Amino acid sequence: MSGRHRAPSDDGTESRRTPIVVALAVVTIVAVAVGAFLVLRRDHGGPSPTAPPTTRSRADIEARLNASFDALRFRTPVGVAIVPVGGGTPLLFGDQTVHDAWSTIKAPLGLAAERKHGMSRTEANAVVDSDNNSARILTKSLGTPAEASEALADVLREGGDTVTVPPPHRGSTHPMLGETQWSLADSGTWTANLPCMTGSDHILELMRDVADVQEWGVRRLGDERTAVKGGWGPDADGGYVVRQIGVVTLHDGSQVAVSASTHTPRMTFEAGTATLDKVAEWLKAEFDSLPGGRCH
Repeated sequence: MSGRHRAPSDDGTESRRTPIVVALAVVTIVAVAVGAFLVLRRDHGGPSPTAPPTTRSRADIEARLNASFDALRFRTPVGVAIVPVGGGTPLLFGDQTVHDAWSTIKAPLGLAAERKHGMSRTEANAVVDSDNNSARILTKSLGTPAEASEALADVLREGGDTVTVPPPHRGSTHPMLGETQWSLADSGTWTANLPCMTGSDHILELMRDVADVQEWGVRRLGDERTAVKGGWGPDADGGYVVRQIGVVTLHDGSQVAVSASTHTPRMTFEAGTATLDKVAEWLKAEFDSLPGGRCH
């Protein structure tokens, strides 16, 4: 044999193998000991190292959000309703005075009209630009005054709002649907069910594409994750009511509905939107605490 060839016992393999075997044995003993410790710890009530994080209860979420909302100390009355998409009991914060819906009613109105006539530029103008004349055209397109009220009521009921009644009509005059008294709890519930309603995709698309006049409040959370409809107008005391409904998509893809409003005598539109911008800041700070849901 050539001198370049060595017997297996001469190349050092066996001499290195012995300490490796010893090391493996030590590692095995340590692993067994650690495993035994963890089993004993678990048996005595300690948390399992592989246990998933505990899901926060509704009470915990509500308590946290109530505390942080109260800490904002708004100078004017502000109310908010938060409802997981797919339905659930609304979480209510602040002033829950019931106000006119104003242009937020154009979302259910637009859906009612689209179901009867299909998509239209008039519908887009009413939702995206919040155009009042377009909303009147949609209202009249639903039929007689009684039929228009009934069509709106049907869409509200389908969205889980079992309470709200459109304003009364007089003779052949169609009702001003913006005068519908719409509570935050009921509007929040309807908005939470909107993504789950048949044929609602186009309305939500329009709400994601609103004009600059509606770029406030929940919209501050980002165009890519919000669909909104704002409403505003002067109350009998001269101050504006400024309100908004919106669907917000959370980090995990679940969604939550928000309905918010603010009003005080002599309040301007600009002051109202600035106040709802502060609500958006609160929602952003508590984003990971918001209770998301999905359509069933």
